[in-house]
Amino acid sequence: MTQRRVYDYFDPIPSLDDNETRQYLLTSGVYDGFGFSVDASNNLEIAAGTGLQPDGIMWQETASFSLSFTAPGAATNYTVVATHTDRQLSGGVPVEYAYQTGLVSSVTGGVVLGWIYHPGGGVPLASSHLLPAPKVRDNNQRLVQTAPVELAVPLHGTWSDTSGMGANVVFEGQDETSVLFDATYFVVHQRVSKAAGPVGSETLVQHIQLFTGATVWRPSSFDLYVNIPGSAQIQVELRDTDLNTVTITGSPISTTTNWEWQTITVDRTDGNFTANKPYELRLTHSVGLSQEIKLARVIAHFDPYPS
Repeated sequence: MTQRRVYDYFDPIPSLDDNETRQYLLTSGVYDGFGFSVDASNNLEIAAGTGLQPDGIMWQETASFSLSFTAPGAATNYTVVATHTDRQLSGGVPVEYAYQTGLVSSVTGGVVLGWIYHPGGGVPLASSHLLPAPKVRDNNQRLVQTAPVELAVPLHGTWSDTSGMGANVVFEGQDETSVLFDATYFVVHQRVSKAAGPVGSETLVQHIQLFTGATVWRPSSFDLYVNIPGSAQIQVELRDTDLNTVTITGSPISTTTNWEWQTITVDRTDGNFTANKPYELRLTHSVGLSQEIKLARVIAHFDPYPS
């Protein structure tokens, strides 16, 4: 057995050992600062901050600085990175800052400082395009407010408009006594169906209420676990804290192969989300004759890291 201890009493501490201690015991990333803004020349301004590189090097910028930015003609996403190559020479080498085209959550030989969502058209860089990376250091905001919120059937905190649903619509699973169970796939679920009446579609609307926290983290996406065997569909809407419609992609959801996860992505620049106020995910189930929609889970995601 080979054992190494860092450090025993009176051990000398060379810089390589010191770096390795941080490299193996701490997570690389931004620990403090490195916020984003736009300077007077429409370049990206990066605030002072402190971080840890994957090679164990801690670095600090004691003043804000600007990174030149050229507005693209087409809509383009960028990842802002800080990279470092540890070289065994006196004084070492500086951390370098750059843009990478596309959205990534990690980078070889460096850390992610954040992201830029530019709409294109050569428009000047704006604060609404910028999203700094969350801090690695544990805090209530990171541990609690960015954690996904998962709702399982029956969907508590949900109001289903049964008085306004179609006359021939049957809704099962709105409470513990009426939930259904798919024994083949081991899934507890609700079901909206139409077994009689005219051929045309009829609807049931569900309002799922969520709340922002004291520090606002906008929803970034929603995952729905559904089984829709025919051409029935769920029209998904997101309403902000002012109950205005927020732009999303992935709706409507229709025709799955057995049980599938379907993702609704939220436009990160649209809508108003005010601290400590409710907003809603609205599901309009549309079923025609002999059609059904099964829903088991709804997960709201908040963590801004790209998937």
